[in-house]
Amino acid sequence: MRLAALCLAALAVAAALSAQPATGTKPAAGTKAKRVLVPIADGTEEIEVVTVVDVLRRAGAEVVLASVEEEDRVVCSRGVKIEADCNIKAVTGRQGGKEGWDLIAVEPIPGGMPGAERIRDSVRLHPALEKHWRAMRPLAMICATPAVLGEPKGFLEGVAATSHPAFIDEIGGSLEETQPYTEGRVVWDANIITSRGPGTALEWSLCCVEAIFGRAKALEVAGPMVTQPATLPPKRPFEWRLEEEVSSRVDRALEKYAT
Repeated sequence: MRLAALCLAALAVAAALSAQPATGTKPAAGTKAKRVLVPIADGTEEIEVVTVVDVLRRAGAEVVLASVEEEDRVVCSRGVKIEADCNIKAVTGRQGGKEGWDLIAVEPIPGGMPGAERIRDSVRLHPALEKHWRAMRPLAMICATPAVLGEPKGFLEGVAATSHPAFIDEIGGSLEETQPYTEGRVVWDANIITSRGPGTALEWSLCCVEAIFGRAKALEVAGPMVTQPATLPPKRPFEWRLEEEVSSRVDRALEKYAT
């Protein structure tokens, strides 16, 4: 009897586990997958593009890497070669622009300057970006892209935004300019999600997950990845950390206000 009861309990546990949804799996039958467009170009920042694609696919999104170059293979800022899923021609205009996207991550359009400019100047991509932005769908940018693409195209008008520190002064009315103390690593205002660089790519990507799937899914994806908590515990023996001098940041902000 005890053996039979144990067997039944084991079968019940197995059935319960098999019923649990797995992170990164396809959506259930009858539900439509969230579609994400990630344009890439020669000069794209490797860490940013790979991170956002990886994290969004873990969440279950259908992510399409589209090259704005003549070739589908692009050479990233540090020489890493990435093969795009398709050319931008296949997902824009009359060929592929009807359905629209749940999110466009115009960053891994890159933080790399040459790539950001090439994506900014893409004649095929611009109408898709404009249509997406006007529909108030999530538009994500990181590193130099908010300043190089978002600001000139008017996508940052009236919203808080951030970018790589080297480009922050080129964003008019940004969060950084109006609140110097708040150096947000990821800033989400209305439908615009911006971030600072390769070191903030994981947080930015998880914010993108929340924007289209909700906070519960973002937390579900973040857990197994062992992401750094927002509030760190005291440093442990032998634990390495790259400490940041917060006081110097505050001093810079005070100097800016004084002048």
